[in-house]
Amino acid sequence: MSKKLLAAVLMAVSVLTAGCEEQQPPVENPPKIETPEPKETTEPKAPPDERPEPKAEQPPTPTPKADGSNVEKMQVKVYYPDESGLRLVEVERQVETSKGENKYEATVEAMMQAPKEQELTEIFPKHAKLLGVTVDDGIANVNFDEGLQKHFVGGSAGETFLVGSVVNALTNFDEVKGVRFLIDGKEIDSLAGHMDLSEPVTRMNELMEKQ
Repeated sequence: MSKKLLAAVLMAVSVLTAGCEEQQPPVENPPKIETPEPKETTEPKAPPDERPEPKAEQPPTPTPKADGSNVEKMQVKVYYPDESGLRLVEVERQVETSKGENKYEATVEAMMQAPKEQELTEIFPKHAKLLGVTVDDGIANVNFDEGLQKHFVGGSAGETFLVGSVVNALTNFDEVKGVRFLIDGKEIDSLAGHMDLSEPVTRMNELMEKQ
């Protein structure tokens, strides 16, 4: 092959190679996908002058205490037979009653307790029970259970002193003029057959001896 022919072949190859390179589009770099970074979320703060004021705590409601504020104390006069059994002796007792409670009942119940004084004697049977006292038109209706009659062991003097102690203690209240005795809500003629109780009994000053 001659030098001229070889040169022509090389030139033709160069032209073809250059043409192929021009026809291929340039390779572009793939676009980068940017992932957005999460934004920090913060709670909006109210301006200082618009912030709600903290609520003041309410103090707890005080629980009522049993401190005796509803209890009324009063001095009453009650009566016991002396140790010789000849007279009723007047002594004072302090009783406590809740507001609205019956002061007459409190007085009789105080007298049904054994006396503190050694020279005085108990007159009520231990098993007797007071059921209630009501006052109507100046008459105090004193209601005992049947234990008053069933367990009473005194004679005529004991019956007189028991009746007199109740009558005189209740007639110390100005509004009470007499006392009617009841057993289980029923009127009785006598406690032990020695004294008439069919009618209200008035004050019995002749039995008393002041201490």
